[in-house]
Amino acid sequence: LGLTPLVDALETCRLAPNETAQAFELAYAYWFAAKRIDEEPTLSELHTKEHMDRIARYRQVVDEMGELASRYIRAKICGLIPDKNETTRNPGYRILKHQLQLQRPRKPIRKLVAEMGDAFVRLAPCMLMSPLSIAQYLPADHALFDLVIFDEASQITPWDAVGAMARGKQVVIAGDPKQMPPSNDFQRNMTVDDDGNDDSTQEDLESILDECLAVGVQQQSLSWHYRSRHESLIAFSNYRYYGNNLVTFPPPETRPTAVFWRRVPGIWAKGHGRTNAIEAKAIVDEAVERLRDPNFVDAAGKRLSLGIITMNVEQMRLVEDLLDQARRNYPEIEPYFSEDCLEPVAVRNLETAQGDERDVILVGVGFGPTEPGAKTMSMFMGKLNASGGWRRFNVAITRARTEMRLFTSFDPGMIDLNRTSAQAVGDLKAFIEYADKGPSAIAAANRGSVGDCESPFEEAVADELCRRGWTVVPQVGVSRFRIDLGIIHPDRPGDFLLGVECDGASYHSAATARDRDKVRESILAGLGWNLLRVWSTD
Repeated sequence: LGLTPLVDALETCRLAPNETAQAFELAYAYWFAAKRIDEEPTLSELHTKEHMDRIARYRQVVDEMGELASRYIRAKICGLIPDKNETTRNPGYRILKHQLQLQRPRKPIRKLVAEMGDAFVRLAPCMLMSPLSIAQYLPADHALFDLVIFDEASQITPWDAVGAMARGKQVVIAGDPKQMPPSNDFQRNMTVDDDGNDDSTQEDLESILDECLAVGVQQQSLSWHYRSRHESLIAFSNYRYYGNNLVTFPPPETRPTAVFWRRVPGIWAKGHGRTNAIEAKAIVDEAVERLRDPNFVDAAGKRLSLGIITMNVEQMRLVEDLLDQARRNYPEIEPYFSEDCLEPVAVRNLETAQGDERDVILVGVGFGPTEPGAKTMSMFMGKLNASGGWRRFNVAITRARTEMRLFTSFDPGMIDLNRTSAQAVGDLKAFIEYADKGPSAIAAANRGSVGDCESPFEEAVADELCRRGWTVVPQVGVSRFRIDLGIIHPDRPGDFLLGVECDGASYHSAATARDRDKVRESILAGLGWNLLRVWSTD
């Protein structure tokens, strides 16, 4: 049976009896691994140094191909620009040239486009327009586009979209059905009743995205999430709205959360005021403090950006007025509001937040008790009570890249779910608890970054690192993708010194080589990870 060496070791007392089983398993594993590796050419011929060189070359080629594709498209489009001689021969170009030479061009754009014919398409092969602009400026007999793409389709009504769809040979409708529905605010006059509540809980309009999903149009889901540089910023929405199907990437730090809650003694002024002055001042004070802080920069020393989101228009305007006063009092923060700033300070309300993102987001709920020290409050919270309020709430709490702070004038216990059936109000209560208690407040993140090793190989690597004095955290992350092993920095316990990836399940589960060896590595490097791959064949 080949057990003679094991028997000899026992007889000569070189091996303790209680270690026999472990020694046998280890020896058998060595024998089995060597035998199987020798039998499999792919494994026996694998040289990890050469393989890593091939991966590095592959990444380089992917980058070069991306750059080349961009240059090729640019060159091809530039090749369509007519030379000076052609502009005089083509009647379409002559019409445009004549209009450009006039001090006040008189020809309407729609008529100009119609008269230019194919010359217009050649000059502008790709156009960025809203559906209403297409109907307004392009004639009905305009040549069909090869492709029409709708972005943020959850906000576009079918009757606005159909005309644009008819202009294309193919249509791509991109959007998130969990986010902002079309707003009907401009189709009605908002009124306020005697209790200070507006009529903003009317049914939301259906979007072209909803209609396409309802009739079974072919769809493709994009599950990788890039915006949040800390998983806690998307973990709540991933759990509450996306069924934990989003793939997120862990940050190179041990801080459990980047979502925080601050309770202020605010008072909601219902009726025609519909503001919370105390809460608005607290938000602006927080914003000004950060903008004046010289350390309000990222790891590279670049200034961070900041955004503020309120739950209604009146509170947004109050915040804007307070910010204007702060800019007069503290001129040093003016660069953050300059038109030259790539991402100036943004103040949005629940209806206008979609599409924006900033490094730091301050969210103010505004609604709350109407008297100091009140133990109860109204369960009416504006748009959150609408049928699609949860979609608006999802947008509001997913705008931050590095940190989010939630301001409320009440504790979560003051939200009585027996008095409201609005999903968004229940979600708000859960989110306050999440911001207060951290990831442990939701079931999806209970394990956090303390999962078990996924394979004996990972466990062996972790054990050896621990034996050498390193502090190791297995399975760093809270979503489907995790770093196999994280080594905590000995001088900065809040950061990871290194991420160790093993060639196990998380490696071979990638759909493509580009996902596995290029995109995933690029995202993690962008988050600040230093990565080391360990191969089991070594």
